[in-house]
Amino acid sequence: MERLIFAVIHSLEKEAQSNLAQIRHAPAPLDVNIPQVLSLAEQLSRLVGRDGSTVFWGQFGANNREGMFPGAVENLTASIDLATFLKVSEVAMAELAAAARNERLATGGFVCFVVYEVGGSQFLLVAMIKQRGALTLSDDMVPVEIQEIDLSKLHQAARVNLGRYEEFLSRGPDVVDAEEAERTYLCFINKGSRNDVAKYFIEALGCEKGVSSTRATRSAVDAVKKFVSSKPEIKAHARKVRRAVIDHMAALPDGATMTVGTLVSVVRVTLGDDHSEHLEELSAYLNGEDAQVPHSFVVSAQYIKSVTRITAQADGWKLSFEDTEISETEGPLIYSREEKSLRIRRLPDETIKKIEATLDQRA
Repeated sequence: MERLIFAVIHSLEKEAQSNLAQIRHAPAPLDVNIPQVLSLAEQLSRLVGRDGSTVFWGQFGANNREGMFPGAVENLTASIDLATFLKVSEVAMAELAAAARNERLATGGFVCFVVYEVGGSQFLLVAMIKQRGALTLSDDMVPVEIQEIDLSKLHQAARVNLGRYEEFLSRGPDVVDAEEAERTYLCFINKGSRNDVAKYFIEALGCEKGVSSTRATRSAVDAVKKFVSSKPEIKAHARKVRRAVIDHMAALPDGATMTVGTLVSVVRVTLGDDHSEHLEELSAYLNGEDAQVPHSFVVSAQYIKSVTRITAQADGWKLSFEDTEISETEGPLIYSREEKSLRIRRLPDETIKKIEATLDQRA
């Protein structure tokens, strides 16, 4: 986190097995220059993608049941000012309380709202923290003592990339991006490795989890190669690692699920123990804001096939080959950019016999 812009903490008071949920609003926003406030916001922002957490990528719903929160966030993208931010927090609290009343097992907590900036991008983070053992607040809902905020103290959280959400809105509801909105604007943070999130929390905020199988698979393949390429010590192995990931997915049965953990394991095995020290940040990178690889996703067999083989066809002939077999200098397939031609070397003996027999007959 490079800059904390706004922050406020409200309280949702509810006991398990009860249908009563009360809101305690903060009397004023937090002073973003207070060390405790800065520390809290910094810790919350770092939880995204940390080992042990689960990040699900998704979007706001569009089925007329998403409630008031998405519209409030839309207003915030248009005008990132304090009044609009506080309105967002009030709308969210009202939606959370209403949803919690219908979920008997739901419990309350401190709900932290922060707007912060990283790398020129601005984010809205909504995080629910357990009331015991994490924060001590004054009567005015100002942090006076903060223990380390880890996943055991976090109920749930949702984060919106305000810039990307604004871009999404500018396209209009009827515009379909050919690349399936290459980067989504919304993620949910879950404190465990379960494949679900607190249902009432995401429903209250109008969120829907899930990205397409094709996009998730493409993101995984591209992100692994990009990460390895960014490390000077293992950069030379980027192509081999990409091929290992593709081969692993290609060997899976149709409809198989891939996880970030499995991706990391494939990379570790491919590189060997000598390079494992360079992969400590891989899991967080894959599940993070840049790569946006879901914690788990169904492998797209169609996409894997498209990156596994290159096919070409014209009148009278058809060619299909692994994309790793072609280069401009060596290997069985040599491509010439100048001549726009392909030279095939080391033909199989059976193919050579057939070609030469055909030419002999023709002669």
